[in-house]
Amino acid sequence: MSTITAVAPWFGSNRMLGKHVGEELPTCRWVGIPFAGGMSELIHIPARTILVNDLHRHVINLARVLANDNLRSPLLKRLTRLSFHPDEIAAAKEACKAGEPGAEPDIDLAQAFFVSSWMGRANMCGTNDEFTGRVSIRWNASGGDSSVRYRSAIRSMVEFSRVMRRCTFETMDALDFLARCEDTEGHGIYGDPPFPGVGLRYKHNPGADEIGWHSRLAAAVSRFTFTRVVMRFYDHSLIRELYPESRWTWRMLKGRDQANNGDKPEVLLINGPSFTQPSGKLF
Repeated sequence: MSTITAVAPWFGSNRMLGKHVGEELPTCRWVGIPFAGGMSELIHIPARTILVNDLHRHVINLARVLANDNLRSPLLKRLTRLSFHPDEIAAAKEACKAGEPGAEPDIDLAQAFFVSSWMGRANMCGTNDEFTGRVSIRWNASGGDSSVRYRSAIRSMVEFSRVMRRCTFETMDALDFLARCEDTEGHGIYGDPPFPGVGLRYKHNPGADEIGWHSRLAAAVSRFTFTRVVMRFYDHSLIRELYPESRWTWRMLKGRDQANNGDKPEVLLINGPSFTQPSGKLF
């Protein structure tokens, strides 16, 4: 498996803990993902069909191009031939700001979004600031090299493309998406929504009525009885209120602060027993 474990370096990406999501959805034939983000979890979900949704049209467009047998190889060749230079990322960011992809997969905008994402600062994708800033250039030998990260990301897209061929894609409101999902044995839903507070940094965020939005989200996923639901959050007082342990299994994980400020406990909330860990155990 590639060391690059995301389609895009998403703010708050689950790239370090994505395997645990797959552990909790091992028998599902169909999985719906209302908040795709950087898609770190996809390579760990074995479902025959995965419906991937996000209001962020650029990241969905990139995924669609990777899934397309006629577009994937030309995209990767283009990306490989580019030089790592501030002019490349400046042009890419301007292209992304100029317009969003339409109904058909757009290889030009897929290239622009990939360059903007992987040549730029890490963990900015999905935020209001994702198309600002210069190329990330290393001026000393400490730490990782940004050009190496870019080249590694290109190689990792080959692996992700294998998963994308099992995926279908949508770009709709997450609550509308959940309303369309059937409550059926063998189905699963994985939700990685904006976390309370820090999630307001996303371009597509809950807005001023954050508590009300999270309440509606909790109600939307709580209706499922037969469909297995897995939700990812920080351990937060609002989440404790909306997803009580009397109703949800809390699988605690050693996560990272979404702003990369150090360790911070995360939780996978499951509407049934965990397949791997007892509730409340941090590991």
